[in-house]
Amino acid sequence: MLSLSRYRVTFTARESLDLPSYLGSTLRGAFGHVFRSIACPAPAGRECPIPGQCPYHRIFESSPPPGSQALRTHEEIPRPFVIAPGWARPGDTEARTIVEPGGLLSFELVLIGRAQEFFPYFVVAFREIDRLGKGRRAVELATIEALDGKAGRPRIIYESSDNIVRGAAVSLAMSECGTAPPADGRMTIEFVTQTRLKHEGQFVRVPEFHILFRRLLGRLSSMARFHSEEALDVDFRGIIEKSRGVLLTQDDTKWTKLRRYSSRQGRPMEWEGICGRASYEGDLAPFWPYLCFGRHIHVGHGATFGLGRYGLRW
Repeated sequence: MLSLSRYRVTFTARESLDLPSYLGSTLRGAFGHVFRSIACPAPAGRECPIPGQCPYHRIFESSPPPGSQALRTHEEIPRPFVIAPGWARPGDTEARTIVEPGGLLSFELVLIGRAQEFFPYFVVAFREIDRLGKGRRAVELATIEALDGKAGRPRIIYESSDNIVRGAAVSLAMSECGTAPPADGRMTIEFVTQTRLKHEGQFVRVPEFHILFRRLLGRLSSMARFHSEEALDVDFRGIIEKSRGVLLTQDDTKWTKLRRYSSRQGRPMEWEGICGRASYEGDLAPFWPYLCFGRHIHVGHGATFGLGRYGLRW
């Protein structure tokens, strides 16, 4: 069964930080660079001799399973983690945030499926990150907290003062996620960060429920198939057909633009997607566990660095 664990990672600014309007891609880039240097045995620019066992390749550059038709390339395989900053202004591409020396910078880390086994590597990688933002100003890992949900308050499991890791977050399975669906069949989804839902080759401006659910189910299915012990046990065609019965009753989303720099492609990029609230009505029971679990893994393009974050209201 697909499961996840959640953490809050906090850095201390040692110098004044000049950060972009959305920090997710910056954090993922910094983490990926350090993670490769500590986890992959191959020198930079060389082919890894053990990609099947290499933590970096299993997390960042996973290969499709043998004989797989659904996952044919590296880019089609979702990365089994999410780095989600606690703030975003996706409609303001020029805005920047200044964090003064001594200030704190926090974000949520979600590890999905087998990625939970590599938590110690994540800790070491975050410890090695010492520069962030414009001008690469000095930072230092301060704390990591386990976010255990029903288990109660966040637990500090790492502090820089003693440099010791004390346990890990409690794993949450999809079967444990979510209470009973709303009895009146009504809910509102708030797209907290820019959400990029692609349907029939285009990014959609109107978040019809069946489109949202298709993208979420596809992400969950790929995660389960590649990063978990078993595939999702679901009638895909049947549940997607049922999703058409949940109607969009009010659309208060807006179209936003997000400018980011891709270190992998070496150029600036501008992404577009929706933010805001959308209300739905219908039989929500078949979709409820997926929607509740999906709040933590996000949905749509860019989910790995925090896009597609949503909340449920009912």
